[in-house]
Formats: sequence, C-alpha cells, structure tokens
Amino acid sequence: MRRVGIVLCLATALLVPAPAVPDERALAIVVHPDRNVDLDMQDVAHIYLRRRRFWADGTPIVALNREPETAARTTFSRRVLRADPAQLEGYWNERYFEGIFPPTVLSSGAAVKRYVAADRNAIGYIEWKDVDASVRVVLKLD
Repeated sequence: MRRVGIVLCLATALLVPAPAVPDERALAIVVHPDRNVDLDMQDVAHIYLRRRRFWADGTPIVALNREPETAARTTFSRRVLRADPAQLEGYWNERYFEGIFPPTVLSSGAAVKRYVAADRNAIGYIEWKDVDASVRVVLKLD
C-alpha cells in the first residue's frame, strides 16, 4: 500500500508543470525600421560574438547589450549565446587581444530601443512588451 502512495506522489509530481522562471521573459531582437534584414538565432549569435561585424550593405553593425546582471542580458545570453554573461568574460578577454571589442552596453531597455530607433546600423534586444513602431522585430525569443 505504501508503494502505491509513493508511485502516485511521483506520478503527480511529474504531471505538474514546472513553474516558469520569473525573470525569463520574451525578448525581441530589434533593428531600425528601415533595416530590411532577416536573421535567425545563429545570425544573432554571430553578431553578438562579433564574428559577423557588417551588414550586407557593408556598414558596420552596432550591437547593443544590457548590463551583465540584468534579467534581459542573462536571458539573451542563455538563449542566443548558450552561456551566462560571466562565462563570456574569458571569450571577450581573448577577443580583446585581437582588437575586437564586445558589444556596447546600455543601461536600460528604453535606451536600447531609442538607440536602435535612431541608428540604422544598430541591433539590440528589448522585452517583448516594449516593442512599438519605432523599431523592427527580426526575431522573437520566447
């Protein structure tokens, strides 16, 4: 009888969905509204790791990041770059000696959105709820 109770408890635990991580919200990868480009997850990763540094028209890409301790940066890094921001420090230390600098860091999602809306060469990420007509979404991270 006790085994049946244990089995029922385990089965119930497996059927209950895991709670969502509260800090992991949907993010939008955004560019200037005039920038007509299609990007997938790998393209965005290459841009943010500075392996791709120019748009198709030859202009330099201005990649914008949030501060390492923000939920948006952590979510972006985990989903797109497959690493935590702290894990990327070694990568950027190596790139620094090659003359390649990490993306520019801005202090808020609003700052990222304003910058992208004003600079045709910029790309950034903001929370999905903050998307409006001032930027163009090229990729949604659920």
